[in-house]
Amino acid sequence: MGTSGNSETSGSSGNSGARDTAIRELGLADQMMVEELLDAVEPGWKDSLAPGASGATAFLADPKSFMFGAYVNNEPAGWLWGVHVRRPDGRMMTYVHELDVVEHHRRRGIGSTLMEAAVGAARREQSHRLWLVTRQHNEAGNSLYQSLGAQQDTPSNIYKWDL
Repeated sequence: MGTSGNSETSGSSGNSGARDTAIRELGLADQMMVEELLDAVEPGWKDSLAPGASGATAFLADPKSFMFGAYVNNEPAGWLWGVHVRRPDGRMMTYVHELDVVEHHRRRGIGSTLMEAAVGAARREQSHRLWLVTRQHNEAGNSLYQSLGAQQDTPSNIYKWDL
């Protein structure tokens, strides 16, 4: 991600209530937007910061980190973040660490749109695979990843997309 960012896609997910949904790729200039997303999606996140920590700045400055924010009517509604990693065999892979949508915006296509943005970022980095891990009891997440064509490794509940 580095210093670039703030590319945007918008539209409607087809369900009423998600109209005027925008997905923004966040960059170094978007630290305040990241904090707004965290306040909406993970209330109390500031309590976990170490004194003097600059986590968002360091993350956004890392060229292998990426973050997308979802906004409904310009209000934070969800986020996805991850990293691109070079494997020892030289190929790139992309790992999605977290996808979360504010509860009252769920089941409106925002998670799907965020995942589509992550797949696009992985392809731009020429990753051969995008993967993530979720819990067996995460029914909504498991259903989402299966609906998007991910291959599921059942014992470990790893989902992967060959790109």
